[in-house]
Amino acid sequence: YFDRAPPKSTGRERFGLALAERIHRDAPGADGVRTAVELTARSVAEALARWVPGAPEVIGSGGGMHHPVLRERLGALLAERGQALALFDDLFFAGDAKEAVAFALLGYLTIHGQPGNIPAATGAAAPRILGQVTPA
Repeated sequence: YFDRAPPKSTGRERFGLALAERIHRDAPGADGVRTAVELTARSVAEALARWVPGAPEVIGSGGGMHHPVLRERLGALLAERGQALALFDDLFFAGDAKEAVAFALLGYLTIHGQPGNIPAATGAAAPRILGQVTPA
């Protein structure tokens, strides 16, 4: 997973209970939590170094940015590479509302007959209007 090119996403299907049990077995308690946090921070920092080298600033968002140790470690690792970590919440609006805002934007685009996808990011053959509006 770590070597795959973006865009990519993952979750419990890859980093779920089995990995948590393994970490707990090898490093129980607080050491295991710290191990998981460090794995996350380093994997993100290394992916950024590989796929967006030289970016002066990284904008962090999502649940991980609520974790103070993860935020601190990622910020420190990025600083070693000359990158700053900024928080989406500080620059735009509450990051926890991103999904709602994204769906509102997609709805707006659909209602106005505009494509809502980016073929280079999604692999689609061409731009497409997403979804449909059905009058009540």
